[in-house]
Amino acid sequence: MNSLIEKRGTVAKVMRSMYDVAEKEGRGFTAEEEEKWKKLEADIMDFDMRIKANNALNEHKANRSDSNHKESAIFRRFLQRGMGDLSLEERQFMQERKVTSVEMRALGTGSGNIGGFTVPAEFLNNLEVAMKSFGGMLNVSEIIYTDTGAVLPMPTLNFTSAAASIVGENTQSPLDASTPFGTTNLGAFTYRTPVLPLSYELLQDSAFKETIITDAFGEQLARGLNAHLTTGTGIGQAEGIITGSVAGKIGSLGSTASVSYDDLVDLEHSVDQSYRNQAKFMFNDDTLKVLKKIKDSNGLPLFVPSISGPAHETILGYQYEVNQDMPTMSANAKSILFGRLDKYKTRIVKDTAMVRLTERYADSLQVGFLGFLRADGRLLDAGTNPVKYYQNSAT
Repeated sequence: MNSLIEKRGTVAKVMRSMYDVAEKEGRGFTAEEEEKWKKLEADIMDFDMRIKANNALNEHKANRSDSNHKESAIFRRFLQRGMGDLSLEERQFMQERKVTSVEMRALGTGSGNIGGFTVPAEFLNNLEVAMKSFGGMLNVSEIIYTDTGAVLPMPTLNFTSAAASIVGENTQSPLDASTPFGTTNLGAFTYRTPVLPLSYELLQDSAFKETIITDAFGEQLARGLNAHLTTGTGIGQAEGIITGSVAGKIGSLGSTASVSYDDLVDLEHSVDQSYRNQAKFMFNDDTLKVLKKIKDSNGLPLFVPSISGPAHETILGYQYEVNQDMPTMSANAKSILFGRLDKYKTRIVKDTAMVRLTERYADSLQVGFLGFLRADGRLLDAGTNPVKYYQNSAT
């Protein structure tokens, strides 16, 4: 891992040196330098993907510990052989850790051979890692875990219109008539994965790991949940961060698929200064590609890779998050977000569950698995607009 970062740093140093020389001479890149820059940029992108994959793997390994080894072994046995293979002692062990078994029956079949588990902590941690790898909102929003799916009121507070004043001695203090308190409610919508069929041969193999399932479920849940956390309507689903934000800058005429340096600066300053200290940009990978091509008056790129690694790369000095559910630049697209992205609250109910479908695919010598969780999300905004978007022009 360190060698990847070091190699990336070496490439970034070469790019920085090229940039510094051209900037000092007050010129843009020559044709030869431009070609070299593009090749180095491609190398940087390759290193970034490999570093990201290694980070996800290391986070997964960090979640494993000796303390939950027994719990993991029992849960793996459930995945491989079902409820019937667990002893009474093992079931009691799981129940003590609130990993309770449930029996679920398919409507109309009368079959009781469909067992499920509320997944153990390690499985849930690995699932979250997998979801973060395929999403973007779980990386930047504040995640609130609750034990139940009851409506969760989130208080908002807005004192921006009130200011202190000088009050004479023995004089009553003025009342704040701005009604600064409000409430935003978070619910719990159920997200289900498609059924994942696995062969008996694979399940019985000694090399079988539950990460096969967490990786698949993580990707499937992230595709559904992240899309709603980004652009959801808030009706029967989460209200996306774009839906809850307001316009900060509308692109000038002709910028249906582009953004200028000046527009980015205008978007930055459309957000109150108090929120800019911890602000971030968010956009998809296609937009990042556009941003990397923006050049200054000398023809030099505004985006220069960080020698310290991709985690330290910035746009206008701010970190950014790539979210593939952000709209691609097009007419009227809300393609870039900027502000305190952590003001978006994602609520996840902890009793994430999995169902093992033993009989449904028996004639194909397969066992099906179905996962589901309950979640909601909403931008916590008391009227001060902590997040704003850049909207491409209509024409």
